[in-house]
Amino acid sequence: MKEDFTEDRETLILLFVLLNNLKYDIKKQSERHLYDFLFDELKKFEKNFNGYLKTLQDEKYKEKSQQLLNKLSHNECYNLLSFNYTTPCTNDSSCNITRNIHGKLEDHPIIGIDSKNISPNSPVFRFTKTYRIMTLASEKQDKLLPKTVKTIAFYGHSLAPADYSYFQSIFDYYNIYDNDITLVFYYSIYDESKEQKIKRNQFNSVSKLMSEYGTTFHNEKGKNLMHKMLLEGRLILKKLE
Repeated sequence: MKEDFTEDRETLILLFVLLNNLKYDIKKQSERHLYDFLFDELKKFEKNFNGYLKTLQDEKYKEKSQQLLNKLSHNECYNLLSFNYTTPCTNDSSCNITRNIHGKLEDHPIIGIDSKNISPNSPVFRFTKTYRIMTLASEKQDKLLPKTVKTIAFYGHSLAPADYSYFQSIFDYYNIYDNDITLVFYYSIYDESKEQKIKRNQFNSVSKLMSEYGTTFHNEKGKNLMHKMLLEGRLILKKLE
């Protein structure tokens, strides 16, 4: 194992944490035991993280989050796919369906990695979001993605590659290249002195997401996806006032 760690700085840091903070005896344990150990530590972290987040919720949070959802939906009926662990629209009659894709505080929040390029036979697969969600799914849920949807609004998401699989599934389902569906990426200026940087970062994140999705087409259509949607007014970056 030592030979594999010499040039990988991130793995060296992980090894340092294992040996010094978690007191893992790497000489006495097998590789399989290492995965079991890390998975147990992940579940402990999720439990502690869950407890911490519960201390941050209050009526002010619920009120402000509901106001935000009203702005994003323009006070129309909507479905909410949340990547957070909170459930802000529990009493909102405009919210048809809410799905916390990574679990919620009342249940079991999960933290995982993207399953792309990870074989189900790999010992790492149990750390993926796909595996964690599958093991927590206990009952049939209402359909979150009806065919009648015309607009998908994004807000507060980093659009990081770890969640690209979700976006790809949604884009495939709605066939965003050919269908009349609009993607609106909202952003907020949380620091006036960094307004241009915030706008630039948002544009770059959206560009990377759309470019990455375009590679799944395996033809020329994927290369002009973003350009086509911009010309048709179906790809919008918008400041939330």
